[in-house]
Amino acid sequence: MELLKKINKTWANLPDFLLFFVSATIIVSAGVYYLYALNLASIITIIVLVGASFWFLKERLFSTKNQSENIANIKEKKSVSDYLKYWPFLAYFLTFLIGLYLLYVSRSARALISPWQVTNNFFFAIYTLSSLLLVFILLKKSYSATSKLLSLSAHYFLSFSVAAIVYKIGYGFDPFIHQATMELIDKKGLVTPKPFYYLGEYGLIVILHKLSGLSIYLLNKFLVPVLAALFIPLATYRLTIKSKLPASRFLTPLFLLCVSFSPFIATTPQNLSYLFLILTITYGIARKSSLWTFILALATLAIHPLTGIPALAWCLIVILARNKEKIKIKTYKFLRILLWLLSALVLPATLFISGGSDLKKLTWNFYFIIEPIKKLFTTLSSAGQENWLFNFVYFFSYNYNLWLILLILVSIFLFSRHVDRPEFKSILFINSALIIAFIISSQIVFTDLINYEQSNFASRLLILITIFFLPLIISALQHLINRVLEQPKPVKLIWLAFGLALISASLYISYPRFDKYFNSRGYSTGANDLAAVKMIDATASGPYVVLANQQVSVAALKEFGFDHYYSTANGLLFFYPIPTGGELYQYYLDMVYKNPSRETMAQARALVGVKESYLIVNKYWFQSDRVIGAAKLSADSWQTINNEVYIFKYLP
Repeated sequence: MELLKKINKTWANLPDFLLFFVSATIIVSAGVYYLYALNLASIITIIVLVGASFWFLKERLFSTKNQSENIANIKEKKSVSDYLKYWPFLAYFLTFLIGLYLLYVSRSARALISPWQVTNNFFFAIYTLSSLLLVFILLKKSYSATSKLLSLSAHYFLSFSVAAIVYKIGYGFDPFIHQATMELIDKKGLVTPKPFYYLGEYGLIVILHKLSGLSIYLLNKFLVPVLAALFIPLATYRLTIKSKLPASRFLTPLFLLCVSFSPFIATTPQNLSYLFLILTITYGIARKSSLWTFILALATLAIHPLTGIPALAWCLIVILARNKEKIKIKTYKFLRILLWLLSALVLPATLFISGGSDLKKLTWNFYFIIEPIKKLFTTLSSAGQENWLFNFVYFFSYNYNLWLILLILVSIFLFSRHVDRPEFKSILFINSALIIAFIISSQIVFTDLINYEQSNFASRLLILITIFFLPLIISALQHLINRVLEQPKPVKLIWLAFGLALISASLYISYPRFDKYFNSRGYSTGANDLAAVKMIDATASGPYVVLANQQVSVAALKEFGFDHYYSTANGLLFFYPIPTGGELYQYYLDMVYKNPSRETMAQARALVGVKESYLIVNKYWFQSDRVIGAAKLSADSWQTINNEVYIFKYLP
């Protein structure tokens, strides 16, 4: 019996053990890499330091008084009839495996706009059935909390992993950049110059690669989907409160999937930092000890400072709130004002410094503030009239921001009436500061970014504000579920059908789409892109430069790494147009939007000092027939890859 108790306690702590080791590895590896490198000696040092920190902190982090209620439920003996009661789990995991299989057989190396272009539509039927079976599991009182949470994690993984599985080569743009950087760190131990950001993710993935033998490519694909699937359901469960209807504590994490989850479908430092910010906030509320909050905030900072700075501010606010009775009133008020000012001003100051500290980059243009507000109402739409199912999906999608704001307002109202936790008040406190930070940050101009990327950094603050509201949203969602569970059976069935439809709609809109209602436009890197960059490199007679779109450019980065840089008067330039705000990309835009002229190609060659240049045009590009026809006349020679990618060679 004593052994079972120990196993029970260890199993209950297992998620926290894993989270500690991941967080500590992120923090320590970021520090070691920044001060030195990530070679074999430093990795051994990191493992020793992480192990030592666990030994010294385990009593404070995992003592009984700092734990949530025990989520494990281990019984000494089970009869055959006890095991037969678990048939819903078998049914659920069968649909789960079928869903994974349908995604796996849909894998494609084509240049895709959306994973739904190649995924069998039967997948959505299986996904909805999985959600229904999961509801049945979560409603059963006889099933342990652990088994329910594991089932929730499985469902989250199925939801988050579509892009990672379907896109055979890779999804997006940024993951290729980070993968190439980590492969260079793995090879040489470091990349110079060392940035202050991203180091936490780089260190974690490189160390996991060294220890497990898994490729950086695979780890870079699945890290965020896997970690988010493991920790978000548990974090949500811990934020819920005990009620006379305990099923609501498990149904809340499931129906939280109704809120779009696009940040967790791909691994980037920004997305990983969003996950750790969520954990920082939830542990700040659910844990009595502030040490967990501090560790997670440091990990968030080590991954991405844009998210880490608010995480640290939140940690300090929580610590201050918990020690209110120990501090003089005047000192407490002064510290709160100071924390509010720091939360409002440090992020804009950081963006301003990273942008070059040029006062000329400060403007008073409120376009980036007003435009998101306008979009809340100008996108009000009931979609089209062609398909009732898509009408439902896009009525939800087109008005998503408005639904989200209404949900936040309702949650604030319910919080003010039903919730009595000081940490929830801290959420309103920090978000008021972050709104000021957003307004100021939106006025900073980044001259190295093209126009449509100018608002990216400021708009990320809106995501941070939404994440800080997540505990209130969870509270409101649990309150709604409790009310539904009290209704007559027909009403509950109507709500169940509506909730399942929203979960499936959220799955669909969380990924890029290409249908009669919406076109995400951005293509993925395809096999033809890889073939094109290989062909050019194999046939080039000497140093060369290539003008291509960003997905072809990252194909070159994937194949050749960072070895092809030219020293120019404007600094080092990659031989393909990366970044998109650079001069080479502007030459590419001139070639495809104006005229594919020899003069423009001559300017590109002169910029990097080579005699050989190439233009790559994808068949899917806007007005590609016109560009291809004109380039055939101006180029010295041309060739094509499967009539999908056209390569034009230009010589002096």
